[in-house]
Formats: sequence, structure tokens, C-alpha cells
Amino acid sequence: MRASWCRVAAAAIGALVLLTTSGPTLATTSRPGSDARPRMGRPKVKLNRLTFPSIPDASYYKNHLARSLQRETEQADWGADDDSVIEYRFRVDSLTIAVEEGLIRVHCAATGELPKNQNATSRLTFSGHPSEQRQLVEKVLAIVARGVITRLAQIEHARRSR
Repeated sequence: MRASWCRVAAAAIGALVLLTTSGPTLATTSRPGSDARPRMGRPKVKLNRLTFPSIPDASYYKNHLARSLQRETEQADWGADDDSVIEYRFRVDSLTIAVEEGLIRVHCAATGELPKNQNATSRLTFSGHPSEQRQLVEKVLAIVARGVITRLAQIEHARRSR
């Protein structure tokens, strides 16, 4: 009895190894009226326009925001094939940095826009120590970028699923 149990266990382990080492599987997408084809890679997501308010160190913060947007667009699930191109615009509506009662308060409001007037907005306020102003502004911009891009990706994914 022990020998037959060992053979069953060995067969199960062999099947498991075969499944895990058979190579990468490709996700397929099926479209009405077309054959299923493999989906590989990510769509090309292009930032058409980045509008940023004029504040001290605006060029530094604008570059930081552009890098954050690039990182977030690469991580988001847009629901598109690798041969697709998605264009969007990003606008920082307001970015205020105020010192109140020994704390620095950073407030940011931003809007992202896809074609056909599909918009996503985000607002965020963070407070911190005045010596950490640059890090706090960077953190707020990164969080706002993540929120807007994630919502734009959801909107685009839903549009392509219809």
C-alpha cells in the first residue's frame, strides 16, 4: 500500500512540476468577430500636456511629477493591447504651500483628462515639519498622480471592455 501511495504522490508532484515549468502562459483577449490573440506588453501611454502652476521650484516639482506620472502609467492596467496608444493630459489646478502654527501644509488639486471629455480629479492636503517641505510636496504630488492615473486607467479599461 505504501508503494502505491508513493507512486501517486510522485505522479502528482511530476504533474505539478510539469505545470509550473511548461513556460509562460499568455493572457488572451477575445474580441467579438476576431480570433483570440496573445496580449503581450503594455500600451503606449503618452502625456500630451502637463500644466503646472507657477510656484517657487516649479521646474523641479514639475519634473518630479512627470517621473511619477510615467511610473504610474506603466503600472496601471489600461485594458489595452501592446499596439494601442493612449493619450492623456494632466493639469495641476492648485498647489499651495503654507506655513501655519509651525507646520507646513501642502494642498494639491489635479485633473487628468482622456479624449472625449473623460476626467478624473484628485485633491489632497498633507501637513509636516517645515524642514521637510520638498519631501512633503513630492509625496503629495506622487499620491495625487497615482490617484488620477489609476482612475483614468479604470475609465479607459471600462471603455474598451464595452
